[in-house]
Amino acid sequence: MADYSLSLTKRFALFAGLVVIAASMLLISMYKEVASDDLTATAERSNIALAQVFSNHIWDSHAGFLTTAHFLTPEAIRQHPETQAIRERLLTRLRDLAILKVKIYDLNGLTVFSSEPAQIGEDKSGNNGFLAARTGHHASELTHRDSFSAFEQTVENRDVLASYVPITSASGAIEGVFEVYYDVTALLGDIERRQVLMQMVVGATFLVLYLLLIFGVWRSERESRHHHRENLDLARAAARAEEASRLKSEFLATMSHELRTPLNAILGFSEILKSQLPTANKEETRREYADSIWLSGHHLLNIVDDVLDMSKVEAGEMVLEREPFDPVPLLESCLRLVEKQAENQGVTLDSNIAAALPAAHGDERRIKQVLINLLSNAVKFTPEGGRISVWLGAAADGALQFTVSDSGIGIAPENIEKVLTPFGQVETTYARRFGGTGLGLPIAKSLVEMHGGQFMLESTLGEGTKVSFTLPSEASAAAAA
Repeated sequence: MADYSLSLTKRFALFAGLVVIAASMLLISMYKEVASDDLTATAERSNIALAQVFSNHIWDSHAGFLTTAHFLTPEAIRQHPETQAIRERLLTRLRDLAILKVKIYDLNGLTVFSSEPAQIGEDKSGNNGFLAARTGHHASELTHRDSFSAFEQTVENRDVLASYVPITSASGAIEGVFEVYYDVTALLGDIERRQVLMQMVVGATFLVLYLLLIFGVWRSERESRHHHRENLDLARAAARAEEASRLKSEFLATMSHELRTPLNAILGFSEILKSQLPTANKEETRREYADSIWLSGHHLLNIVDDVLDMSKVEAGEMVLEREPFDPVPLLESCLRLVEKQAENQGVTLDSNIAAALPAAHGDERRIKQVLINLLSNAVKFTPEGGRISVWLGAAADGALQFTVSDSGIGIAPENIEKVLTPFGQVETTYARRFGGTGLGLPIAKSLVEMHGGQFMLESTLGEGTKVSFTLPSEASAAAAA
């Protein structure tokens, strides 16, 4: 589950982030649209109400002039006293309102009055807003940042809502059209401020929800990974336990055979001697029987010793007697112990000892046990005509090093770890011929590592095996211990 690719939390964070941004933009856009529509409707209602008020107070008083103004020139309309009177009345009524401009059109679309005099006389007959109001409807148009001449000043950069409102007589007939320019700059500014506030509120809300969701997904993913690791560890532990159980079962099966063989010899030859069979009367025969009994008993003792040593190592109860010793006599004594066995099997045994050797420090008896184990294995698994070489010298780091090389049957790479595991044995015809508990190499490796040294095994199937181990100096060994 690691990342290599995006984890679940990262993928969710990316997807949720896009969803949150899209939702926020949608909500803000909807709010802006709704607010703009509400503003337009409010301003339009205000404009309609004002237009109706003006039509009642102004149109009724000046309807005759306004409906016949199309006979006059634009300049004459501007200079006409009634135009000035209308302007004064509008200025008085609109002084404190947010109305920026007022226009009046006759039914032909002629601008018969405008608070901006220069626009009097313009033709608006093709304007959509005028046409809508001409048929009795209301129409509005929002203009942003407009600039023009108002009643008493020049207006610049204002947001304006222009509404076209029909002027009706008492009988309901449409007699003209009012256009009212309403200043909505402040209203739009208020909408923008509320929009910013809403953006902050929506953003903060979505951010909190987003973080809560991310935290929930992250926690769920972490727990899932934790459970996965626990299950994986349990599966590995179960596999290790199953493998250990299998190895121990194989060990017990092998051990029963290993114990039964010397015990049968001991009991058999003892029974012969006890029964005083005729063949047992000869001194030479009795000596052979006694030798067989001794060898079987010694073999049995070695098996028991291996089991006890392995149990001590695994229980952490193995105690080393560390002291300086001379490695040369130690090696020579080990070679003498296996010399006869090698000779009997037709295996050549030679040794090479370096002139200058580092100081040796450790448990001499346990180092001897390691060497004898390695030499015995080399003799055991080297066929007739093979060769075993022993080297004693200094390693690259200055530590004392023993190396035992043979030209024996070798070990496949995939089985090296197995032979270094307690009770682990490689099933071959040659190995079954000599038996064994499968504890020798694991005990040797453990003893070397308890000294602070390194145990190295290299082997090629069918070509031979090379085993080396080092013993560090006294200071290094003490630090390791």
